[in-house]
Amino acid sequence: MSKALTYVSTRNKQEPIDFYTAILQGIANDGGLLVPNFDLPQLSLKELMALDYPELASTVLKCFVPKDGHVLIEEACQAAYGGSLFPKEVVPVKKAGDLYIAELFQGPTAAFKDMALTLLPHLMTLSLKVKKEKRDVMILAATSGDTGKAALEGFKDVQGTSIKVFYPSDGVSAIQKQQMITQEGKNVEVIGIDGNFDDAQTAVKQAFNDASVKEVSQAHQIFLSSANSINIGRLLPQIVYYFYTYLSLVKKQEIKLHDEVDFCIPSGNFGNALAGFIAKKMGLPVHKFICSSNKNNILTDFFTSGRYDANREFYKTNAPAMDILISSNLERLVWFLSDQNGDMVNRYMTNLKENGIYEVDAAIFDQTKEHFAAGFASETEVLQAINDMYEQTGYLLDTHTATGYHVIKNYRQESADSLPVILLATASPYKFPEAVYKAVSQNEADEYDAIKKLHDLTQIEIPAPLIDLDQRDIRFKEVIKKESIVDFVKEKIMQK
Repeated sequence: MSKALTYVSTRNKQEPIDFYTAILQGIANDGGLLVPNFDLPQLSLKELMALDYPELASTVLKCFVPKDGHVLIEEACQAAYGGSLFPKEVVPVKKAGDLYIAELFQGPTAAFKDMALTLLPHLMTLSLKVKKEKRDVMILAATSGDTGKAALEGFKDVQGTSIKVFYPSDGVSAIQKQQMITQEGKNVEVIGIDGNFDDAQTAVKQAFNDASVKEVSQAHQIFLSSANSINIGRLLPQIVYYFYTYLSLVKKQEIKLHDEVDFCIPSGNFGNALAGFIAKKMGLPVHKFICSSNKNNILTDFFTSGRYDANREFYKTNAPAMDILISSNLERLVWFLSDQNGDMVNRYMTNLKENGIYEVDAAIFDQTKEHFAAGFASETEVLQAINDMYEQTGYLLDTHTATGYHVIKNYRQESADSLPVILLATASPYKFPEAVYKAVSQNEADEYDAIKKLHDLTQIEIPAPLIDLDQRDIRFKEVIKKESIVDFVKEKIMQK
């Protein structure tokens, strides 16, 4: 197969495959992640200026798809972003104090994962069509809260698919959990595990490469795919909103075309930040990506030391979607920065698997410092950041975006960087109402009472997906041991 628009593994042990196969396969056969096996194109910012969100999305996505799929991509982007799932302004950019806040949570589940997971089902179905695939696809997803609901909503009742979502039963917010376990759809299933997100993600990856799972899948005419950001089809749509938010500021005359900006990204599994890095490689003028974390500050340590050390205590925090110690998409960044050295990446990932740690070489670490800065916020600092922002500007942050606000303030004090900063807001504050209400009122309330009291206090609109959430019927109550996930997947395949 020619190099043009093919995809290879970060670990160098899979032959190049086309876009459609990459979407359907989800993860590389060698356990690595699929990455473009071609030079990324440079986009003209001036030409992008006139495009609305669906047009911009199709322009970006077509850079990664063969020409025979371009019409299908245009239709998919229009269906995802041009209908009733998002408001007319798909990503509003608000000014709060001296920051610009890009609201990525205007979709059907009130979280930024909607930006990719409304499009991924379309990418999956068009790939099934192009490859003339007769088997059904079973989608596996691990979630720390938001991916699960967005994936369930995106794939519910999509013909030829079923979806299984695994979440830490005691590691997501009450609102996130309620959104998932009340999910409608004939082809969806939600399973709690007695572990954390890393346990779920590791087991899902194992299922893809388990010989007995592959054997059962073949016998029952099922193939597995992923809705996590390990799937390249989850990652590519996220590139779009970096261009869109930048161009929004140009149109508002807040910046001039080609001016550099910084982006601040609340970071857990690192897919969001990696999409920004790819946008920069495609011509977006970004000076620094400022990654913010919660108390599980493994990314902060990596970007300040070059060492990725998962041998540490795991914390459950008030920003639960970032309660992660294995940031999968960092593997793709290391691949890019190592000059696409899959053998080197394979060594690092083997060290991580066997010893829980790896350290990049000096050349890679120098590049990380060129593109990235990082910091973290404790739970107390998260609440203080929410309160400060609300008191000073009237803007209400969720707990994850609040880590970004805290880190930006520290970054500006410690560096000479005074460029405009776009903070990516990853969720509605009403998804984490107990913590947000406590931050702005210094009072306690349970989740549903907190939603009401937060609205009464701030008069900020409650997102439609969260209204009367407590009145919905609970459909999924099962909780399994983390060691049972692979066997559970096999059983579900055999039942098809």
